[in-house]
Amino acid sequence: MNAWKKGWVLVPALILGGTACVTPGKRTATGAAAGAIVGAGAGAVAGRSWEGAAIGAGVGAVAGGAVGNYLDKQARELEQVAETHRTDHGILLNLRSELLFETDSAVLTESAIAQLTRIGDILAKYPEDHLRIEGHTDSRGTVPYNEVLSLRRAEAVARVLTSRGVTPRQMLVLGLGESAPVASNDTDAGRSTNRRVQLLITVPQAPPV
Repeated sequence: MNAWKKGWVLVPALILGGTACVTPGKRTATGAAAGAIVGAGAGAVAGRSWEGAAIGAGVGAVAGGAVGNYLDKQARELEQVAETHRTDHGILLNLRSELLFETDSAVLTESAIAQLTRIGDILAKYPEDHLRIEGHTDSRGTVPYNEVLSLRRAEAVARVLTSRGVTPRQMLVLGLGESAPVASNDTDAGRSTNRRVQLLITVPQAPPV
């Protein structure tokens, strides 16, 4: 068997080995496997050989596993204070507008400030985070009004997080209005679900160990 063929035998083995060494956890394992695959491709290009692919796979698995562990730990803390979902790509926090604001207002209630303060204190411990803060509304009202209201609400959330140590450079703040519903706008329950502020947390590179 020539060296090129050997490379395609060894790389999957390294991918599986890198995944198995990661701290147990479905999302963490997914991150390690994905990192290994990406690393293998990068290593092959850099090394122009199966040796380069193998080395890249090992490095990618470690990096992917580190990101997975970093996000898993953070998600466990956040789920104590907000509706938290760990996804394949990061963490999603879903904050219902009824719990944050009065009707047609972008002024946070006292209870909302208290909750966001706790969230901000957790996020400030994870400076590698990138935060996408999205304001959403239901379909009632005009499109321009809903876009402005959703942006003002997202900005209000961002201000509290900033006050707790989350840096502005980590945050992308968007007002999406009624453009991304997650439920039907034909019912009260559906409209209530659509009125929300979402925090999407990702890590663009492996955090420091």
